[in-house]
Amino acid sequence: MEAITKFSAQQFIWLVELGESFKNYLLSFSYIITGRYSKKEFIDQASKFGFDTLPVVAVVTFFIGLALTLQISKQLMGIGNTGSLGTSVAVSIVREIGPVVAGVMIAARVGGAMAAEIATMSVTEQIDALKIMKLNPLSFLVAPRLLASMIMTPLLTVFAIYIGSLGGMLIAIVYVQMDPYMFFDAFRSVVGNRDIIIALVKAFVNGSLVATLSCTFGMHTMGGAAGVGQTTTKSVVWAMLGIFLFNFLITNSVYSVGKVLDPAFVK
Repeated sequence: MEAITKFSAQQFIWLVELGESFKNYLLSFSYIITGRYSKKEFIDQASKFGFDTLPVVAVVTFFIGLALTLQISKQLMGIGNTGSLGTSVAVSIVREIGPVVAGVMIAARVGGAMAAEIATMSVTEQIDALKIMKLNPLSFLVAPRLLASMIMTPLLTVFAIYIGSLGGMLIAIVYVQMDPYMFFDAFRSVVGNRDIIIALVKAFVNGSLVATLSCTFGMHTMGGAAGVGQTTTKSVVWAMLGIFLFNFLITNSVYSVGKVLDPAFVK
């Protein structure tokens, strides 16, 4: 009976972890609002989220823009409608690919490293040492990372959209022989402030998820080196699942509300 109870508890431990993550997010956000966080740590983490991740995001989004535009152009050339290539690429990159790719790259590049760093501090009792020195781990470790992620992820998303669009334009010029001005005119005709705001909201949520989950899992790590490895993997997997889930929920909510308020929104 004890084994059955233990097995059942292990199956739902993720609910406890998600609840703990949400609590840590609220507390850390309150520390950010009140300014009770380490400014030096924030600068260091902003550099890791921003400049260190920039090359990876640039390369990935550029090649995704190439591949996406190539696939769309083949379909449109088959029906003789290459004039709408810019609009199709714009909708795909701005609304979905830019925010998702930037979030996934941050989760893989920074989230895993962040979880491993804090997990190592946990198993070596450095977090307990912070408590002994009267330093709150949430304000000293989590809040700076959360703030850096919430600021830098939207900026990286805008950068990803720009680089992906350049990749799309390159295929449109070389493969379809489309005038670049025509491509970007079509791009501007379909992308408005509303789409940029939605992309930035997704990026803000993605950044919050990566930082909160990575830090929470890291602070509750046990089991030495094996525990650090498990925490790193778990943080990346859960962050990516959260990114895809919330991307769908935000998109579905926007379209559902937009369809009610403005029937032309989904056209």
